[in-house]
Amino acid sequence: MEELGLYYVNRLSFHEVERLVERISGHRLACEQTLWNWALHKAVELDAALAQEVTAGQDLPAPQIASSVDIYAPAAEEVLVLTDAIGVKAQKPTRDKPGGAPTLKEAKRHDTDVLLLERPDGDFVYLAGSTDGALSLVDVVAARLRKEWGQRQTALPVVALTDGARCIRLDLTALFGSDVTIILDWYHLQKRVYEHLAMMAHSKTERESWERTVLGYLWRGQVSEALGFVREVSARNEKKQSELVGYLEKHAGEIIDYERRRTAGKWVGSGCMEKAVDQVIGLRQKKKGMSWSKQGSQTLAALRIAELNGQWEQLFAA
Repeated sequence: MEELGLYYVNRLSFHEVERLVERISGHRLACEQTLWNWALHKAVELDAALAQEVTAGQDLPAPQIASSVDIYAPAAEEVLVLTDAIGVKAQKPTRDKPGGAPTLKEAKRHDTDVLLLERPDGDFVYLAGSTDGALSLVDVVAARLRKEWGQRQTALPVVALTDGARCIRLDLTALFGSDVTIILDWYHLQKRVYEHLAMMAHSKTERESWERTVLGYLWRGQVSEALGFVREVSARNEKKQSELVGYLEKHAGEIIDYERRRTAGKWVGSGCMEKAVDQVIGLRQKKKGMSWSKQGSQTLAALRIAELNGQWEQLFAA
């Protein structure tokens, strides 16, 4: 019953699962609070397993990371790392009672960082920090990196596809060193360019024309040409123009010749990562009207990651 309930709480609301169990069994066997208690209990088990893996990883050798990777050679080996963060709306804090101690200001959203690490067999493992906050994403990934790749005799050709967020860059540097090969994901680059040009252009037609030009340059890795064009246009919103220039300058070293890499049959976007964060959190937790506590969001994410990593049966083994 516990396994059935927790399988469905990552697909339906706790209330819907309570009603489903009652409809199938004819009895009210699991209320919402019981389902939540079961989820918390399993999250504790998963945190303990992560702690054991991190401790065990300290005794394993760390792989040497290649300082450079030929990202355009069709036959060149790569070990892909995909990472992104996804946020959910935070529950509003309860109102303070008159005369009582004020509660601390709470965040408006809760973010969870998820990383996909390619394994030697070509599959990906889903990784996140522990729900109790004791282990960061970096702690967990470092241990898994040693477990999966620590016995490798040659340098590991890591290629990271990311959205360019500063926190992600810091995590990647902590894990793989400052020379790690990072590619700015084409999907996020397109999205950022579109959002800024939409605020800069005076009309839809002008925005579409600018977009074709800028993305045409960037698709071929011609950052200087793209920057030159953006600087010269007569923008409706000069602040957005300055922001786009700053964004392209900041990520110039991560913007590649996407056309050449795509021709070589290599990944240029993180569609797999977008699907991953949706599977872990988005599809369940980002529906209209939903809000979450940090513990609630991360607890369901941990259960979903266990399922995606093929650990579900082990989690409920007698």
